[in-house]
Amino acid sequence: MKETEAQTLTAEEIIQQNEAVRYEFKTQIRYSQCDHHSCLKAPALIDLFQDCSTFHSEVAGVGVRTLLEQGRAWVLCHWHIVIDRYPEAFEWVTVGTFASRFRSMIADRNFYLLDESDKVIVCAQSTWAYMDLAHNKPLRIEQEHVDKYGLGQALPMPPEKRKVIPFEPTTPLDPVTIARHHIDTNEHVNNSQYVQIALDVVPEELHPFCIRVDFKTSARLGDTVHPSVASDDERTVVELDDVTGNSYALIELSKLG
Repeated sequence: MKETEAQTLTAEEIIQQNEAVRYEFKTQIRYSQCDHHSCLKAPALIDLFQDCSTFHSEVAGVGVRTLLEQGRAWVLCHWHIVIDRYPEAFEWVTVGTFASRFRSMIADRNFYLLDESDKVIVCAQSTWAYMDLAHNKPLRIEQEHVDKYGLGQALPMPPEKRKVIPFEPTTPLDPVTIARHHIDTNEHVNNSQYVQIALDVVPEELHPFCIRVDFKTSARLGDTVHPSVASDDERTVVELDDVTGNSYALIELSKLG
């Protein structure tokens, strides 16, 4: 896994150093999670990371159901996922996560995927907003959450511009109506489903080795998503907008990590 110039430790060394605050589980890549090349699909990879974070929250005592009872939720704002390789069907992997920063109403969380030799094959950074569901606005993170999750050193990630930048010319694609299978417990489109929609609507098959997503506004059951796409030699950017042109999400899919 790549390192930034400021880092001297490898991703594997940082993961070991964060032993006290990380959460991991081992799993076998299932046939149902794979594409026609027998490799893990990108949305299924994101689902593994999401499962890992929800397991971590449950163990910490601040799981999804507890938060919903309190009228709270963590809402994903940004993904930056770098893939060295996609694991194949029936391969055993370790999925891991830890919190790497808390600031006011925002938290950062790292994720990783280890192969059977404990080598990092996928590394990710994510940004989350802590939300008051009753008023639909960000809320200052309670110290309880910081204490229960702990804080680890961030994994080395390639530098990125914080926002996904669309570019011209864009090509409009067929609209997509949000169905029940897109919706999660927060009653809006689950984050991996935006990536699935993007991969489904682009004309050519993509196998991205870097995925960056900015989430803007939540799409809900019955909404119509209007995709458009722009591509160059290095990346494809899919814009998912509502009928008025306001953005639901911007997804950047790059050939290189």
